[in-house]
Amino acid sequence: MAMTLKEVSTIFTELDFEHKLIEEKDLILSAGGNKNNRLAYYIRCRDEDKTFDMAAQLLDDETNHISVKGSQHMPTLMAYLLLRNYQTKFGTWELDPEDGDIKFTVEIPLEDNTLTKAQLKRIIKIMNSTSDEAKDIKSIVATGKLPLDEDEAAKKIAELEAMLAQLQGSGI
Repeated sequence: MAMTLKEVSTIFTELDFEHKLIEEKDLILSAGGNKNNRLAYYIRCRDEDKTFDMAAQLLDDETNHISVKGSQHMPTLMAYLLLRNYQTKFGTWELDPEDGDIKFTVEIPLEDNTLTKAQLKRIIKIMNSTSDEAKDIKSIVATGKLPLDEDEAAKKIAELEAMLAQLQGSGI
């Protein structure tokens, strides 16, 4: 069993989630966020419709995307995104090393099932909540500092360094 973009689009319509199905590109496009932080949503059904993939691209007002390509603050942002991935139960923050784009992605394998309306509603809610993260990410890109007070930041950096050391020691 699998799920086509047309089926996803039908459920989005039932949920009053504004979107545009672009069949020739095997893509659904949408937008979200809030007045200060805009998002572009890209929805695909890949692997012969056996994988649902929804990504939220963070946008800004000047370049229409947030990128850290060549930024001296990339290590701090990577540490922050790693921390957010650790704290997030559903979805993954991604940083594309080629172009520096920052995305939040939910991928769900659909080998023997389809997504329900309730599951898609939850995914939409989670995607919309990522606009709250954009403020912190923009701050890190601009300043290189974590959006925490100094004590919290030092503690989080120590936690992240310990996690990284543990991963390196395990051969991963």
